[in-house]
Amino acid sequence: MKTRASFVQSIVTPCVALLALLSGCAGFTENVAGNAMADSEDVTPDTGTKDGEGLPDISAPQDASDPVVPIPGQNIGHSDIPTETVDHEVDKSVAARFESAKIRSTGKLLRSAAGDSITIVLEINGGCVKEGESFAYDQNFFFADSKTFAYSFRGDTLLLSKISEPDPYEADQQKYEESFIFVGGTSGKLDGIWKHSQCRYREDKMYCMNDGYDQYFKFDGDKVEYRITDRVDYDYMQTVFVDQLFDFIGDGGSIQLETPYYYSDTKYGQESAGISILSKTNTTMKFTHADKTFDLSVDYARYKDSLHVTLKSGDVSCEGTVREMEDVVTEVCSDDNADYLWKSSSGAYTYERMNSREFEACIDGILGRNQND
Repeated sequence: MKTRASFVQSIVTPCVALLALLSGCAGFTENVAGNAMADSEDVTPDTGTKDGEGLPDISAPQDASDPVVPIPGQNIGHSDIPTETVDHEVDKSVAARFESAKIRSTGKLLRSAAGDSITIVLEINGGCVKEGESFAYDQNFFFADSKTFAYSFRGDTLLLSKISEPDPYEADQQKYEESFIFVGGTSGKLDGIWKHSQCRYREDKMYCMNDGYDQYFKFDGDKVEYRITDRVDYDYMQTVFVDQLFDFIGDGGSIQLETPYYYSDTKYGQESAGISILSKTNTTMKFTHADKTFDLSVDYARYKDSLHVTLKSGDVSCEGTVREMEDVVTEVCSDDNADYLWKSSSGAYTYERMNSREFEACIDGILGRNQND
């Protein structure tokens, strides 16, 4: 029997909770020739901070497709990242999106005396904790997660850089230089609002992701603010969720309802499942499988908040829902919600509730098969 996502805690959520970008940092900067060099000075966070896994993620989750390698000179939502100069309209757009985005965390920004590296410290004040066998909100709970980067500017972009460890499956196990590309601020000036472009350099080659949310940092003296917002007109029909849905319809498997924010090329899954697409938009799709016609819609999607999707066939309508809360409020931090509270890397508990199993069972009913087939 195939493992179902609803029987285990999400394998994607822990991955997304990590800032792989900020993990395991050995700070470095570039010399004139662009070679990686060790930081000229160590930066030590304030007492009480901890290198952990609570910082925002700028990496691909499990099951996502490989990053897209852009064609040289390709426009990736900003003028050509390596060389072009951003215009003021782009600056205003980034600032406007930042103001409308949801605040995820605030904290401290520590700068090295040499001016070539920074340490980002994001703080959590208050949280849902477990005392014995009971849950309670502790207003005195505190956690700080810190990571150090070298930083530099290339044209009008900000590069936050580190030395990264290769994945275990890679043939070459040598550490490599990795730089994450931010846009929207002022060249040569760290202070300001910077948007992660979803692109990075690995050594001298650029890779880009295409996920459904944008991340912003605002640097202001010794303060930092992190915000996140959903991308406008994102194509939710080219995602891990749809790929898993096709696989489930064709061959069982499992569906993780929290995955419509992560890009995936669904062509292989579509062909393997014998699915024909009749029409689609960025939030809806009509397709056929065997002798049945399906209508899929992403009705509401807010990253790390809420999701509602509907799959219809004939008179049957299957609804999938997700509710997430990283900063659990007092009313939710209770024993009544014990089944939906998950311990995070900070030690506090987050809330995640979804009906993946019911959604899968409903689809099985449409297909006339037993859920455990």
